[in-house]
Amino acid sequence: MLGIALAAPALPAAEKLFDFGSLNVDLSKVQAKPGATPGQAGTPSGTAVKEAPAQQLPSTPESPAPVVLPRDGQESIGATVKTQAVTVKPVEVTAAKTGQQQVVYPVAEDRQVIEVKIAAGSEKKDWFEEAARRFMADPARNSIDGKPIRLTIDKIGSTESAALLADDKTMHGGRNEYQVWAPASSIFRTVVEDAFTGGKLFETDESVARSPMIFITWEPVQQAIDQKVQKSMSFDTITEVFSRELGGEKIDPNGRNFQFGFTRPQDSNSGAVALITMAYEFFAKDRTRYRVRLEDLKNPDFQAYLAFMKYMSDQTKDSTGKLAEPLMQAGYGGQPLSSVYVYENLGVKLAFIRKANDPGGAKPVIRYPKYNLISDHPYYTLRHGNSQAQVEAARRFKDFLLTRDIQLLALQKEGFRPVSTQISNQEMNDVLGDFVTENGLVPDLIKASQILIPAQSGDVIMALIRTYQGLGDPVGPNL
Repeated sequence: MLGIALAAPALPAAEKLFDFGSLNVDLSKVQAKPGATPGQAGTPSGTAVKEAPAQQLPSTPESPAPVVLPRDGQESIGATVKTQAVTVKPVEVTAAKTGQQQVVYPVAEDRQVIEVKIAAGSEKKDWFEEAARRFMADPARNSIDGKPIRLTIDKIGSTESAALLADDKTMHGGRNEYQVWAPASSIFRTVVEDAFTGGKLFETDESVARSPMIFITWEPVQQAIDQKVQKSMSFDTITEVFSRELGGEKIDPNGRNFQFGFTRPQDSNSGAVALITMAYEFFAKDRTRYRVRLEDLKNPDFQAYLAFMKYMSDQTKDSTGKLAEPLMQAGYGGQPLSSVYVYENLGVKLAFIRKANDPGGAKPVIRYPKYNLISDHPYYTLRHGNSQAQVEAARRFKDFLLTRDIQLLALQKEGFRPVSTQISNQEMNDVLGDFVTENGLVPDLIKASQILIPAQSGDVIMALIRTYQGLGDPVGPNL
């Protein structure tokens, strides 16, 4: 198994190892085999052998966990809105108008090639494309009844793909454009499923990888937040930082303005998850298992809060990869963002690239939100508008993604946490172990966050996104 060799100063520039256009990070290119000697095959000449650290990745009593800080019990989102006297023109909250589509299955397979087109979130595109290439090259898997299987990966945001499926905009001439829907998380499942009736919509529904959400912040800024705000990272904490700076206090020890970014919710799963988390923080407080209601979204203080966050945050990116890319390339001081809300695997990539390019520079620090959602990367095989052969081919590719080699590929190339039990704790440790001690990665998902947000209604999620889109700039004495 390969282990990361991060500290070697002779590493080539990260730009030569990574394609920033797709953010395809192949960790295996710079890993050394445990027990190998320098210059041995697979080990760069002159590179010190990376030994597996003692800290293991399974759930153990020794696993690090976020520190509960003194003010963690104090939720101040509503107080901040009132203190800053923030107001915004109210937006009407409406439920989605979803027509019930009839599931059409099966469709006759009258073509010589079995087409399987996968609507995948951008975070999985490179992994899926490499897996598809290997699948189609395997004669034991790549055909059904003599017909070849052709896999195509369509990079499309989870929010957008859910809306297209629910609105029946993927059907052309009685056939579905997509055979697989692979969003970043299952939060939109009910949005799609509730639009159909008359049969089972999904043939398969399995997670193929995991990546919890994180805040990743440059170390000097994170240290200042810990000392001055004394709260675990959450949107409540981000709100308080913004409020303090509007009052004249500087958080960044270098005197720069604190700038925070998350993706546009109408385009990206991580942006939608950010909104769900904000709503849950605002309304749930100590009420665990709370489900946000349509009526909640009409709350004028909540709408003012959303408008405040929209106004104060960077909202220029429509994908999580694009949001993280400038931090990877430029580092602290080379670009304006102090902190971003992204998937854990992108935090691992960011930490890796900055270590390779600027070992003595400011480190990015991973912090797990006090309230968290785990992106479970589901793989839905769609029956609607597809043939039995297409459904079977899509199922085969799902099984292939869950094989040991392809799960290991997801870990090594993308930093995803595999779901396969065939990946050993030692292999996880060889790839991710350094990030535990150096950047704050928490191996134990149960310990990673204080509160896991329960499943929320698809109707409410879509109404929340529409409400957010409709909000204009807020007003207030400090804005």
